[in-house]
Amino acid sequence: MQLLATLTRSKAALAALVTAVTLALVATAAGYLLLNKSTITLSLDGTAAEVSTDAKTVADVLEQEGVEVGKHDVVAPDLDTPVDDGTRIAVKFGRPLEINLDGEKSRHWVTATDVTTALDQIGLRVAGAELSTSRGAEISRSGMRLTIATPKKVTFAIAGAKPVTSKVAVMTVGQALEEQGVKVDRDDIVKPAPRKRLDDRDKVTVTKVRVVKKDVKDEPISFSTETTYDDTMYEGKQETVREGRAGRRDVTYQLRYENGKLVGRKIVGVRDYVAPVNTLVKVGTKEPEPEPEPEPVEPAAPVYSSGGTVWDAIAQCESGGNWATNTGNGYYGGLQFSLSTWQAYGGTGYPHTQSREAQIAVAERVAAAEGGYGAWPHCGAGY
Repeated sequence: MQLLATLTRSKAALAALVTAVTLALVATAAGYLLLNKSTITLSLDGTAAEVSTDAKTVADVLEQEGVEVGKHDVVAPDLDTPVDDGTRIAVKFGRPLEINLDGEKSRHWVTATDVTTALDQIGLRVAGAELSTSRGAEISRSGMRLTIATPKKVTFAIAGAKPVTSKVAVMTVGQALEEQGVKVDRDDIVKPAPRKRLDDRDKVTVTKVRVVKKDVKDEPISFSTETTYDDTMYEGKQETVREGRAGRRDVTYQLRYENGKLVGRKIVGVRDYVAPVNTLVKVGTKEPEPEPEPEPVEPAAPVYSSGGTVWDAIAQCESGGNWATNTGNGYYGGLQFSLSTWQAYGGTGYPHTQSREAQIAVAERVAAAEGGYGAWPHCGAGY
């Protein structure tokens, strides 16, 4: 019994000894570990936290904390930088930013967490522009699609009114019209089309179109004339076979107005139609009988008219005013031309066979050549 008691006491003492030794070893190890750990500050996208670590480098710290970084992320200091107590590590994660700037698309990687900072990072200045989200909106790790419409000077010509120029920060023609409070429907004509991208100094024209229907009762229908040809009637003769009569109809028109002016009309319905009756006219085509040949008539003797000219006075003196005289003395006609003088100044035939007017024409040429009436020294004196 004494031996059993002794052994029991020995086992209890041994267990206590083992426990004490174990606790001492754990405490020693823990103390050693604590002595070899550093307290650092780790900032992820601006959110900081203190971390106790035995890592040797920045890369080791990130690995221990489960922070994965890629080629678009920014880590400061560098990944291979040693760390010790008090080290500050900052990680800014890259984010894809897809921008549609007035219809031009581009893709950027930024570490900014809000729109304004991101635009500054890529050097995009868009003062006065309209953005698809607020400038302070947060950009998540998955990125953002951002639409930007810059201010543009646009001239609006609406419904025929005087053009007005305004500044608008929109992307399309349709958005510009909406901002200007201009409502259009499917009948209106918009140039450029509403879906077209808007550029600076564009001109937007809106033609307001209105299409209406109009009913007209008993509208008259004019008649025409139909002509037939009859070879039993002489040419120039015609005969009305039937008088014409107007028709009538009830008709519906579709009227098209542009900016208030009527520009088109077409028939879209006809009722109670009474056809017009055309006039019928018969026209003769028969050639008339030929007229009988006239009896031959002997030519009348030439008549020489007289007048009150200088030449008539000279003729009265030379030949008694007889333009057809031939006395056989070698001088002919009313002005008593010699044949040589007559022919020299363009006369044809014999003077006395020509008209008074022909003789005067030759006499005018003689007077012009001699400077007066000297060829008729007696009868031409004084003229």
